[in-house]
Amino acid sequence: MKQTAKLALTLLAGFALGAGAIGALKAQGNKPPAYVIAEVEVTDPAGFQQYVAKVPPTLTPYHGQTAARGKPDTKEGAPPNGSVVVLAFDNLANAEGWYGSAAYRELIPMRQRSSKTRLYIVEGLPQ
Repeated sequence: MKQTAKLALTLLAGFALGAGAIGALKAQGNKPPAYVIAEVEVTDPAGFQQYVAKVPPTLTPYHGQTAARGKPDTKEGAPPNGSVVVLAFDNLANAEGWYGSAAYRELIPMRQRSSKTRLYIVEGLPQ
C-alpha cells in the first residue's frame, strides 16, 4: 500500500512538473509581434519598382510579410505625401534582424534614391 501511494505521488509530481515546464516553454514563445511602418513618397517610379521587386526574398528568413500597403484614409493630422506600408514580423528580433541584414542593407540606397521615406519599427502587443 505504501509503495502504491509513493508511486501515485511520484506520478502526480511528474505530471505537475511537466505541465509547469510546458507552460514555461509556451511563455517563452509568446513574444509580441513587431511591425515595420513606412511612409513612402515615390520620386522615381521605375527605380522604386526595382526596389519593391527585390524586397520579398529579404523578408522570408525573418518570417516577415506585407500586412498593408496603400494610400491611407487620413482622419486626423496631416496625411503622408505618399503611401503607407506595414510589414509584420513574429517578434522585434526578427524585424530588427531583417532591417539590419546584409540582404536588406543592400537595398536601402535603392529605396533612398527612388523615394522619400519615414520608417519605424514598432513592437506590437502580446497576442
